[in-house]
Amino acid sequence: MFLILLFSTILAIALVHQWRARKQLPRGPYPLPLIGNLHQLFYYCWKNGGLVEGYAEIEKSFGKVYTVWIGPMPTVFISDYDVAQETHVKRANVFGTRYAPGIMNYVRFDKGVVASNGEFWQEHRRFALTTLRNFGFGRNIMEERIMDEYRYRFKDFATTGNNNMAKSFETCARSFFDLLTGSVINKVLINERFEQDDADFEKLKTNLSRGLENTGFLDIFCPVNILQSRFLKWRQDSIFQPLDWILELTKRNIAKRVAQLKSGEHVLHDEPDDFLDAYLMKMYKDEKEGLDSTFTLDNLAIDMYDLWIAGQETTSTTLAWACACLLNKPEVVLKAREELVHVTGGHRSLSLTDKKVTPYLSAVISEVQRVASILNVNLFRILEEDTYVGGQPIRAGTAVTAHISMIHVDETLFKNHTEFNPERFLEVEGLDKKMIPFGIGKRACLGESLAKAELYLVLGNMLLDYNLEPVGDVPKIQTITPFGLLKRPPPFKVRFVEVEKS
Repeated sequence: MFLILLFSTILAIALVHQWRARKQLPRGPYPLPLIGNLHQLFYYCWKNGGLVEGYAEIEKSFGKVYTVWIGPMPTVFISDYDVAQETHVKRANVFGTRYAPGIMNYVRFDKGVVASNGEFWQEHRRFALTTLRNFGFGRNIMEERIMDEYRYRFKDFATTGNNNMAKSFETCARSFFDLLTGSVINKVLINERFEQDDADFEKLKTNLSRGLENTGFLDIFCPVNILQSRFLKWRQDSIFQPLDWILELTKRNIAKRVAQLKSGEHVLHDEPDDFLDAYLMKMYKDEKEGLDSTFTLDNLAIDMYDLWIAGQETTSTTLAWACACLLNKPEVVLKAREELVHVTGGHRSLSLTDKKVTPYLSAVISEVQRVASILNVNLFRILEEDTYVGGQPIRAGTAVTAHISMIHVDETLFKNHTEFNPERFLEVEGLDKKMIPFGIGKRACLGESLAKAELYLVLGNMLLDYNLEPVGDVPKIQTITPFGLLKRPPPFKVRFVEVEKS
């Protein structure tokens, strides 16, 4: 009798607490104590075939700003572009704190440029942005590195297994773009290229893919110490070991460079060749001046870990999506090539300076990014003060996200959103501004400029130089990971056939 009374009392207190909390939050489905809306969320996602589709059903009932309780944690989703712009850009000081209690904070532990906050985040993000900018458009270094890798990679694959340069070659789309973009970001970080059959790269990609594919939505919210507990040990090998190996490889590269500096094999120059040199120069300068600096070798490993994962996986996945979309729409390839030949004369490579006169290519890239929307659920922010969103109250301590994948399928912005249709960006002025694939506000992806340059140069020159042919069935424009964090395209092979230049 006592236990029943105790349970009833606890349940009543939990219900009253939740009722009061809901009055300080946007509308949403009614949560249960402890499990929140998980039962409804699982059902909606299962019934509709994916995370985005499940959230779409909730949106139909509660509007474009709504609350979903992940267990005892209230989370607010914003799937309206104008509201996301008003909150994350105009009120960036309120919506700028990263919420990363679970898998996002594993190995990082509030360090790096993704999971950190406050002065540490500002200092390290500012340094990373400045360094990447110094490698960038002002001195054309970034374009040269991307184009050097583009030419090398296509030539490398075309000569594999042949005595002479082949006019066509077949490859797994994902593996090809993994190697290309992986080498670009690796050269930015440590000025080294990956080669075909590189054991470290193969293990790196295998581990990264395995870790991302096994990471679920709830891993964002479950604290790291619980994820690492013996009760969840059955999941540790599939999630944590891949991430451990990536960090270990990063530390190995750092240790190698430090040893080379000590031996005199490597020398630091006034204008560093890569991110690693730039960071070490900053670290040694702070040490010499006796500063209490956060620029240490341990923090360097986390910064490079963040930059590598963000710079490789997102761009490679987007380019694989681009191939899948273009194989389904060969007329888009022909129209884009017509524009590119007109601009370049067909006798030179496409350059970033051509961007203003290639509106159709820009529309193709925007549509690829819209279809790809590679995060099923975007990263969260945490509110440190009470505020309002869309006229509805939100209390401090609530996790908030601009749901980019939902914004990119908003029918009021993108009519017939299931169709791959680049023309939509030419027909509706300013529609490209409603595309936010790199996030929004001051926590947007810091590798945005590099990724944009890669997409433009690689995709543009690929369309200029090669015809794309499917090997086997044409891949469906449909993700194979609708319930994961990362939205991956189906695996497929593609044949690149060199265009005959007149």
